[in-house]
Amino acid sequence: MSDTKITSSSSSPLPDRPAGVSGKKKMESAGSSGPKSPEAVTRMVESDVLEISGPARQVAKLREEIAKVPDVREERIADIKARIKSGTYAVPSRDVARKMIEWGRDHGGASPSSG
Repeated sequence: MSDTKITSSSSSPLPDRPAGVSGKKKMESAGSSGPKSPEAVTRMVESDVLEISGPARQVAKLREEIAKVPDVREERIADIKARIKSGTYAVPSRDVARKMIEWGRDHGGASPSSG
């Protein structure tokens, strides 16, 4: 697939459209069938065109893949629960203290129960 871009057939800005969306105009005959005559009424029809670039498609695809990954790592949770139950789960107090200090810095010194 080739990269595409948004183009406009007019040089004036289009204030009623979000940035990146342009209008394209085409001539359409007012009558849908029958012979065409010089008196046939034609009108300008404007349609919005939005084309997605290659990098934007890649970002969308990556977001879809990330959405498929579970938020919770079930295996890790099961392992920790089993270790707690058996009494073999231990966290060094130094690690706990470090995490508490980091949390305090990240949250403006507020304690977890006050926020």
